Formats: sequence, C-alpha cells, structure tokens
Amino acid sequence: MKNLLALISLSVALFTASVSAADYKKVTWETLNEHVVKKEIENPFEGMEIEDIRKMQQIAIVNDIIASGQEVDEETQKLVDQANADLKAKGYDVEKLFKIREDIIAQREQEFASTNPALDDANIQMRGFLLPLEFEGKKVKEFLLVPYVGACIHEPPPAANQIVYAKLVTPIEPPSLSMFTPIEVKGKMSSEQASPELNLVDGAKEIPTSYTLTVDNIEFITMEQ
Repeated sequence: MKNLLALISLSVALFTASVSAADYKKVTWETLNEHVVKKEIENPFEGMEIEDIRKMQQIAIVNDIIASGQEVDEETQKLVDQANADLKAKGYDVEKLFKIREDIIAQREQEFASTNPALDDANIQMRGFLLPLEFEGKKVKEFLLVPYVGACIHEPPPAANQIVYAKLVTPIEPPSLSMFTPIEVKGKMSSEQASPELNLVDGAKEIPTSYTLTVDNIEFITMEQ
C-alpha cells in the first residue's frame, strides 16, 4: 500500500513538474495570421459607377429574398429585371460579378477570422494590452488581449484573429491605468471563437475573437523591460 501511495505521489509530482516547466513559445501578433495565404483577387467593383453598384445591391437583396423561400411582388421583379438589363447593356456579366464577390468575401474571412493551426493547444508567450471584461471584486477574471492601445474603444475592433479572449487561472488586481500599460502573458492558446461583451461608455458591444487563451501568468511591463 505504501509503495502504491509513493508511486501515485511520484506520478503527481512528475506531472506537476512537466506543467510548470512547460516551454512557452514566444509569438507576435503577426504569428496569429501568418498562415493566411493572400491571393490577389481583382476587385471589379472598384471601377463601377455608384448607380451600377446600387443596381447590383438591388439584385443581391432580391436574390437573397427568393433564396429564403419568399416571393417578391411583380413591381420589384420588374425593377430587378431592368437592373439586370441595364448592367448587361454596359457589358457587365452579373453572375460572374456575384461569383467574384463571393470569392472576395471568402478571402477576407480567411484573412480576418481564421486561426493559425500551429497555435492550437500551444503554450505561448506574447505581449499586448489588456481590456478588462469580467471582474471578481476588484480583480480581473477575463480580458481581451489587443495589439495596441485604444483597440475596440477609440477605434473599430481589429480583425477577429488579432484579438485574444483571455481567461485568468488566478484573477489579478491590475494597476491603475492598466489599459495603457503593456503586458506579457503566458498560457495555453486554443482556436476557440467567441464574442465576449465589452462594456463601453455608450453601452456593451460584442467583440468577435478567433483565439482563446487560458492565462497561467501575467506581467505588467515597465519602461525598463
């Protein structure tokens, strides 16, 4: 029995040591989307007149309505038929334009939302800035790790794969002006998408994120570091 307990104790000690001695991979914000293969897709809409773009929008809206199983009235259908005829008269292939539009949307989703498979379940170490999300008393439990000061507050949010939803193993009480102080975090990254709510002066806003990080350690960086 004593030998069994000793073996169990040794196993626990070895497991604990292996976790505490985890090799954290240093990553940068560029690492989060370095997997993206950028394609040069010609955007035919850039040279179109505003009126022609509006006609494309009308056609797209009606196509979506029909695709959802709803019917459109005769007058609306006539407007769409006329829009198709006008665009065709100018030499535009409407179906081809919509296909290119789908390719552009897919490419942007790949660039802005997809995750780097090399970081899934990886122990990582990276720097950024803290935006508190959830508190336990005065201590922060969850936060957004963002690449620069003012992200999501004074400026539109960065791409989803340029924001990390961070959850602290042990909540911490941040120093004053913590949003302006760079931090370094260590923890396990996962490709888990989320949309946590960030409380702002004008109300709460959901922030799409492509990565989730379980934070083992957090350090506020001084000027000397």
